[in-house]
Amino acid sequence: TACSQLPAPPVTRVTVMPAFVGPASSDAVDAQWWRRFQDPVLDQWVAAAIAQNPDIHMAQQRWQAAKAGVQASSSRLLPTVALNGSQSSSHSALPDTVKKGMPDTNAQRISVNADWQLDVFGANRAAATATLRDAQAAEWGVAGSQLLVVSNVVRQYVLWQVTAERLRLLQAVIASQRTTESLIARRQAEGLASDFDQSLLQAERTQNEAQIGSLQAALSVAGYRLAVLSGQNPSATVLNLTPRPPSAWPQVQQLPVGQPADLLRRRPDLRAAEAHLAATSAQLASAQAERYPQLFASAVWGEQKLTLNGLALAASSYRNVALAFSQPLLNRGRINANIKASSAREQEALSQYDSNILTALEQVESTLAAQRGELARAEQLQASLMARQRSRQHAESLYREGQTGLMPLLELQRGVLAAELAVVDSRQQQLFNMVQLYQTLGGGWESFSPDLAQRAQQSTAPAVVNLFPVVSAPQGGQP
Repeated sequence: TACSQLPAPPVTRVTVMPAFVGPASSDAVDAQWWRRFQDPVLDQWVAAAIAQNPDIHMAQQRWQAAKAGVQASSSRLLPTVALNGSQSSSHSALPDTVKKGMPDTNAQRISVNADWQLDVFGANRAAATATLRDAQAAEWGVAGSQLLVVSNVVRQYVLWQVTAERLRLLQAVIASQRTTESLIARRQAEGLASDFDQSLLQAERTQNEAQIGSLQAALSVAGYRLAVLSGQNPSATVLNLTPRPPSAWPQVQQLPVGQPADLLRRRPDLRAAEAHLAATSAQLASAQAERYPQLFASAVWGEQKLTLNGLALAASSYRNVALAFSQPLLNRGRINANIKASSAREQEALSQYDSNILTALEQVESTLAAQRGELARAEQLQASLMARQRSRQHAESLYREGQTGLMPLLELQRGVLAAELAVVDSRQQQLFNMVQLYQTLGGGWESFSPDLAQRAQQSTAPAVVNLFPVVSAPQGGQP
């Protein structure tokens, strides 16, 4: 029994801090964070993507194949039982005197055969555990695919909405320029404006109109990408998309991030790496168990009916019970090489797990820093836009009264448009950072895999991380 116990997988070497550096709320991560947009259309796109996305379907099929592998591997722990039957007939033209020693025979046999490899040293049990951990990694792969698809859907939806807002701003400026052209035409008829002013404004308007085509193309591209993410044919799909004003976009504030250790329970890629590490540890245990004897048991219970030279004999039963063992002798080199290779794969999986943890922490910290900087930038951009709008209004009044020329007015209109586009770009980046943060925190798959989410919530700590060394931040100096 002691030999068949699996050793515990190695523990990560990463030190996890008690909190993130970036300021954020420590509340639980919203499992349906995209509903912060309060947009039923976005909800429909997310639901369609979860139901029809090909990448999610492929991940689900990999999980099904892995579960079948668990059943196949676990069956080696149990006896195999087979029902065998046969009928044979042997006749010859030999003389009767010869047939006394070589009789004609008719034989009918039926038997039950049972074979069992006694897993005394745990080789088969370790192999079955390895396939089970691989299946768990595949299940987390499904959750990871769901998280990635949802994040990409929201990004493309945000991109479509922001592009539609850019197009609206540009069209509003063009409409204003057409109004100014009418004003110039009236002033020109009165001799108060020149052809130069008219041609200058037309050139400015034409330059703005030249950008409409690229924005409309960007809208189509984002819509087609949404269709593909939701498993639809972009050539045959009527896109259900309606522009929403920026006032309807969610306000981005400090977002909940929880504790760094929560990532190890919530992020699908970390849980998959954890399961893969446990699988390699089980594979190492299976390779080590190959050094010990293998024990086999077999039994046969049967009955046969025999006819010799036309004389039917009474049915007779038979049985056979055997025990055997196999001890490796001259193949120790191959076994030791397999152990070394399995040990190296385990250490590789541990290093990969450590790398995944560090990358996850880096992604969260980087996104928090980016969002903090973008929120500060947004305040300055909004203040600049308000100042430019006031200057434009003043210039328009002066131009109508003939107290200023067209060039200053066009320059101010151009500046206001640039400021408005900069504010919209900042809002887009804030929303992208929000999506990125929720993705790096591993939130969003729980609604679609409730059973897995419940099991993850019940586990107080990942299996391969028994104790995380938690240290406080250094007080001054370098860590």
